[in-house]
Amino acid sequence: MSPVSRGRKPAKRPKHQRSHPTRAPLDVSRVERWPKLLHGPIELSGCVVQGQADQDLVVLAATLTAGKRTVGVEVVVNGREVDVIELHPVPEDALAVLRNGFEVVEAPLTPEEFRSQVEAALNVKADSVAWIRERIPDLLKVGRDPRPDLPERAAQLRRWLGLPGYDPLPRTPSADPLPLVLPSPGPATGLWLAVALAEPDDAIWRRVEVRSDVTLAGLHRILAAAFDRDEREYHRFETPYGGFSVDAQSCDGDRFDDEVTLGQVVTSPGHRLVYEAESWRHWIRVERLVGLPEAPSCLGGERAAPPPECEDERSYEMLLEARRDPYDEDNEDLIEELGGRGFDPEWFDREVINERLARLS
Repeated sequence: MSPVSRGRKPAKRPKHQRSHPTRAPLDVSRVERWPKLLHGPIELSGCVVQGQADQDLVVLAATLTAGKRTVGVEVVVNGREVDVIELHPVPEDALAVLRNGFEVVEAPLTPEEFRSQVEAALNVKADSVAWIRERIPDLLKVGRDPRPDLPERAAQLRRWLGLPGYDPLPRTPSADPLPLVLPSPGPATGLWLAVALAEPDDAIWRRVEVRSDVTLAGLHRILAAAFDRDEREYHRFETPYGGFSVDAQSCDGDRFDDEVTLGQVVTSPGHRLVYEAESWRHWIRVERLVGLPEAPSCLGGERAAPPPECEDERSYEMLLEARRDPYDEDNEDLIEELGGRGFDPEWFDREVINERLARLS
């Protein structure tokens, strides 16, 4: 009987040692009190999206002007839903959230792109809260909500941005209504994508540069090369327009991933989608629009993807735990079973990855 079959479970790291998105400390005296509202027509300018390459967290920031008064608005989107909304008397402070020693990528947004992304994140948050209220209402009674005024702030932000009201639907956040018609492909451009595995504590990520007119099937081949995987494995994309997969006939409602381009489902920095390769989930976020590249390339990243024998996060953690004492007899068997012989979890070589990508074309 193998060590996995015997139910060995790896030791978990203490919570304080696990990586989580970190927000820089703010001077609360410079954060606007919400009772002091803007009045009159609102002008929106200076729209920017910020993000760290290895975190699925973005800050949408902009300047709001009404008459002679100007403030900065900071909208933190964690996952796909709004987590924080703050006003700043000094507009530049709305951009200081992630600038605290981290590698931050910034990109400009048009006012319409800013409104669209804020609206989508507000809708997902409203849907999530509605689902919790209907399915597990007792959860809302546990502990004190750290942001009890977020719904009021969200409603006020909708009014300032001229967004329509929204009646949330009680459903899981991933079950959004799906547009039936894909937008027509726009002019081809280059995209910087941040791609990371969703589960491991230590981030495993890549930054890749691709063309917006690549199909999602082609993007899968690029990501398979970037993460050193077999491109023949099962894969699927979750997008705002529904699911796209290699085997759409077996996934109810999915369409084939060779029938849609990347630029049809993500159009501006901050947009994101989910990518599944076998049982591993990744998030993909557009970081920046750039000139049209001749070929896909890897610009950066950290750590090796789990070996193919590791089917999920638990088996991968078991492998990492066994590697800490590789000469133990049980650990030797476990390392062999989980594909850990010769595996270095810290390995990352951009040149090797780009050689693989060059062979795709």
